[in-house]
Amino acid sequence: MSLRVGLVGCGAVARHHVPALRAARGAELTAAFDLDEAAAARTGARVAGSLEELIDGVELVAVCTPPEHHAGVAVAALRAGRGLFVEKPLATTLADADRIIAAGEGATGFQLRCHRKLPARADSIHGIWGGPASASVAPLLDRAVHHVDLWRALLGDEVLTARMTGSRLEAQMRGGARPYVDLVAGGPPRNELVVDGRRIDLYGMDGILDRLRHPRELGCGGPYQAAFVAQWEAIAAGRPPATLADGRRALEIVLAA
Repeated sequence: MSLRVGLVGCGAVARHHVPALRAARGAELTAAFDLDEAAAARTGARVAGSLEELIDGVELVAVCTPPEHHAGVAVAALRAGRGLFVEKPLATTLADADRIIAAGEGATGFQLRCHRKLPARADSIHGIWGGPASASVAPLLDRAVHHVDLWRALLGDEVLTARMTGSRLEAQMRGGARPYVDLVAGGPPRNELVVDGRRIDLYGMDGILDRLRHPRELGCGGPYQAAFVAQWEAIAAGRPPATLADGRRALEIVLAA
């Protein structure tokens, strides 16, 4: 039996989740809802006529609306007893994040935790994320939260302080590490990490041998898109890579920077 997933919000981020749900073992995209009915129809799933109709017909609700609307949808899903996935950022305010957490448990969309190129643990990490930015979500909420979450997960440590210096978000971890990410506006798409001195391109494949080892990623978004598939397979198996509490902590850190 596959986990029946309903997608709420069928805009830009849905272009990652729709093919990921099609490819993921153990999960299936059952229904979609968006105020733009044509956008919901483009997912190829059954189009629900209302949020309530979608919630009634699925086991888990994937919230991919604009972040300022996450809380209302998430709370409705949890109150109906459904599983919950919320795309990052969890919310745009801590008050909304707390509303979601008070209603129940679920997963936050930090698919980079499932990126095949990343180790389980690291001693040092810094990165850069550049390229065309979202017109509606600030870079700290749209991009930096991913790297902040990776600092916590890979370093196995907690952020003590964080601050923005120009376009760089830098932090002091309790254990002494000083991770940072440069948020570069414009230019070609670029998402890279240097982990324990090793450069990792999160978007691209690494030469011919990497292509031969991972042929299913060719023409399907490479390792970055594959992380979305792995995330959904983990959720379907009952092992969400990142919790709602993880989403709240990353939000708290970037809002305070």
